[in-house]
Amino acid sequence: MSKDVVNLKEKTQNPLLKSCWERIEAAANFKTEGYLPLNGSKYNNNKVVRDAIEAKALFFVLYNDGKGGRAAIDNVLHYFATLKIDSTAADVTREIGRAIVTGAIVYDWCYALLSVEEKTILIGRMETLATHMEIKWPAIHGSSITGHTVEAQLSRDMLALAIAVYDENPNIYERVVGRIFAEFVPARQFYYPGDYHHQGSAYGAYRFNWEMFATFIFDKMGYPNLYGKQQAKVPYYFIYRRRPDGQLLRDGDDYTEQSTPFGQWWSLGQSANFLAGSYHKDPIVLNEAFKERQLGNTSDYIFDFLFFNPIAVGTKTKNDLPLTHYFQAPLGEMIARTSWEDGLQSTAVVASMKVGVYNFSNHQHLDAGSFQLYYKGPLTVQSGIYQGKNGSYGGEHFKNYYQRTIAHNTMLVYDPNEKFTWHHNSILNDGGQRFPNDAHEPENLTELLGKGYKTGEVLAHSFGPDSLQPDFSYLKGDITEAYSNKVKNFHRSFVFLNFKNTSIPAALVVFDNISTTDQSFKKCWLLHCVEEPTINENQISIERTEKGYSGKMLTTCLLPNKNDLLISSIGGAGKEYEVFGKNFPQTMNNQMISSGDSAVWRTEISPKKPALKNQFLNVMQVMDNNTNIPATNLPLKIESAEFIGTKISNQIVLFSKDGNIINQTFQLTLTGDEELKVLITDVKKGNWQIQSKGLKLVVKNDEQVLYFTAKKGNYTFTKKQD
Repeated sequence: MSKDVVNLKEKTQNPLLKSCWERIEAAANFKTEGYLPLNGSKYNNNKVVRDAIEAKALFFVLYNDGKGGRAAIDNVLHYFATLKIDSTAADVTREIGRAIVTGAIVYDWCYALLSVEEKTILIGRMETLATHMEIKWPAIHGSSITGHTVEAQLSRDMLALAIAVYDENPNIYERVVGRIFAEFVPARQFYYPGDYHHQGSAYGAYRFNWEMFATFIFDKMGYPNLYGKQQAKVPYYFIYRRRPDGQLLRDGDDYTEQSTPFGQWWSLGQSANFLAGSYHKDPIVLNEAFKERQLGNTSDYIFDFLFFNPIAVGTKTKNDLPLTHYFQAPLGEMIARTSWEDGLQSTAVVASMKVGVYNFSNHQHLDAGSFQLYYKGPLTVQSGIYQGKNGSYGGEHFKNYYQRTIAHNTMLVYDPNEKFTWHHNSILNDGGQRFPNDAHEPENLTELLGKGYKTGEVLAHSFGPDSLQPDFSYLKGDITEAYSNKVKNFHRSFVFLNFKNTSIPAALVVFDNISTTDQSFKKCWLLHCVEEPTINENQISIERTEKGYSGKMLTTCLLPNKNDLLISSIGGAGKEYEVFGKNFPQTMNNQMISSGDSAVWRTEISPKKPALKNQFLNVMQVMDNNTNIPATNLPLKIESAEFIGTKISNQIVLFSKDGNIINQTFQLTLTGDEELKVLITDVKKGNWQIQSKGLKLVVKNDEQVLYFTAKKGNYTFTKKQD
């Protein structure tokens, strides 16, 4: 305790915390008796009063200010005696919990000044408030994996109360900590190895914030790394999702675009990066946090002061990170980029390639197998709007379009007789993926693993040959489980190519092998964009001309073949979010400040002829919107006995034609005058000998890929004995 006080006193002089400490001083000097205005039955909580109470208690801890400590106790008793919170209001749990924290702070920090009677009153007030929380204290209802019950209720609010009153009422501690260790800990130890949070780009950061609170609190009790050291890597999910324009590649329900003006750097999860960077002593994470806001520039600035670790500040930045990161199961995603350059006119390309091994429900979408691509603007993205003038969570736009597969860059398989429900309510058939367990949130890890939340499997992943600035990034997955039994088999492969040139900096190749149980089920390959696309035979051009964006994406469809190819676009006024003839309109609540993409156009690629099995091969190249690719540089389909793929400039990418892993000797003929970079996927792990006239080399293969440079000629590939 004394060491903590010394450290906190040192913080008062730290220039990084100057504005934060000034706010605390002002709050401590604020004159109040703690009484809240009596305005009938209306909500009357007052943040200024609350902050003053906590600041006075802190001054007692730091300076043994008995007068301030006594004032904090008197004030908090008056505060609770007059506090009115509408327990029927939406998300009122968060207000209740924050009030409990104020009481716990005073109880714990001013414990030496409390009388027995005052302790009894405070415990009674706080426990009574807790009965109105969503967890239904003392029952502790709700999921330990997702939903409001994994936010502050246990991880900060009730945990703070439990510790503060332990001597007088240990039962609270036993119930709270018992639930955390029995269910919260194993769940996070399951998903943290994926270096991510399953609730996405907005709610993921918000909920990770509370997991960090619990980590800090337990650490101060002498139990470090509550959820394991892998927690330190979770912020990298948000770092890699960050677009050069300061926004994030959307994942799941995203409210940040509503509240953040266009052009402003997005701030995540209140204090998530400050907490994680401080606790795990990671200067990269802290440097990202400083881009989001100044320390103390938040409603709960007292926690910035308490938890920020100045020692963790350093010179390392995200520029020291590899350009590609693989997020293993239970996510199964790869994010690749060409640089870390920020700014609206940054030349950095960012690609997200997702398999999606588990779907945790709640704010997660039905988007297994999806991808996104950014270059000088969002080119192909997640579509729809989370909160708007036509409703939010659970609304018609939400459950019929926004959370559904049709709003993402993946595959639809339309069975006209398929029925979809969301929490037992009938919703429109979009031809997409199923809601695991009817969209009910898994109660615990056992339920997650056993009630149909598994949606895919990563089959292979690799990037290289340089691990810091790879030429290629490859991910392959089986996402059959994401669909109902209408899909017999669905494998999707992604390859991101960093061309390392300025005119056409990168390309994304997507190859699909999909089989259905009925040949009449229509398959639709989806591509969402913000501005209207242009279709010319087997090419789709998407340009960004608004908001200062200036990127372009040219998609060339190589499979289905031209004689079996249907390409159409849907969108624009009255058809922004259409699902097979029915539009589910939605607009931002505040269009003037919104930084939302919205993406009101989509392109659908389908085969003309019904078939049980189909293949799709699409190549997306990015460039400036004033760049035109010469016909001689357009992607070409190439094919051998075992492989099918594409040649783009001097790059060749090949996939197993039937989807099976190649283990036997095969031949390949390469043509062209330039030196070729060749990526062959779907080959058995182990060393392979590559032989041609005047050439004999062995390529190591740890991830079912061969990558090498070669000139034109006939090549023989032989798997060497293990």
